Amino acid sequence: MDHDQQSHEIFSDYREFPAPPRLASRFLCLWTQSIVGFRGTYRHWVLPDGCIDIVFINDDPPMVVGPWTEPFVVTLAAGTTIVGARFHPGRAPKMLGFPAAELRNSSVSLTDVWGAKSKRFTRIYDEPSQMERMSVLAEALLENLLFDLPIDEAVVAGIRWLAQHPHGRVEQLSNWIGISNRHLQRRFVAAVGYGPKMFQSILRFQRLLALAGGTGVYQRFAELAADAGYADQAHMTREVQRLAKCPPTVLLRSDRCTLSMSDLFKTCVPPVD
Repeated sequence: MDHDQQSHEIFSDYREFPAPPRLASRFLCLWTQSIVGFRGTYRHWVLPDGCIDIVFINDDPPMVVGPWTEPFVVTLAAGTTIVGARFHPGRAPKMLGFPAAELRNSSVSLTDVWGAKSKRFTRIYDEPSQMERMSVLAEALLENLLFDLPIDEAVVAGIRWLAQHPHGRVEQLSNWIGISNRHLQRRFVAAVGYGPKMFQSILRFQRLLALAGGTGVYQRFAELAADAGYADQAHMTREVQRLAKCPPTVLLRSDRCTLSMSDLFKTCVPPVD
């Protein structure tokens, strides 16, 4: 979820860390970001990734950043420090007690989502460093995990199927799970924030970022498009323009996948008939 626009005066130091074992079933990673510099502002470009994040910026009240279908820019001042926790796609709503669709393309206060339970996180502000804050964040999340509800296993299985079948059709997924297209759509919207077709587009987009690795090796565009699951290079260009509002030549120069700590891109199988 990040587009690093660096200058000589200010830059972003973004790092991801594996979620503690007891949180790993819900959370993809914990992460930190520091805006390094003595003056100025940094424009942080957030790209769609199918995830929901809990974010602490400086000493501001914590926010829940929902699943987006388009990019947006956050302006951060030099010296800003951020700590966050990123849910696996589709696994946030049962823990938050809040439908993902209500968070789509928006950010809301953690207090509005968790109410009094969000007070467990106030002790984060007593910690002086990002690493200490991240440790307290993990402890508070573990406390809230005690009130967790079972995840929608059909949606989780559907997410994995879409990852393994980049050319698969939603109708095939519906038949494989054994529920109607309409029921599948409704359950995906509740758990992920949008339907399986949109999620498939975002997953393909993130796979492209994972394959490119921020290399900007433009002569490989046709190969990248095929490997990422696009019909052709023109299809890739249209999708990148839709999800990133820029051409691949700009996107792939520096942006990186924010699902790299998941296993969604480790195994792909040929398209099913």
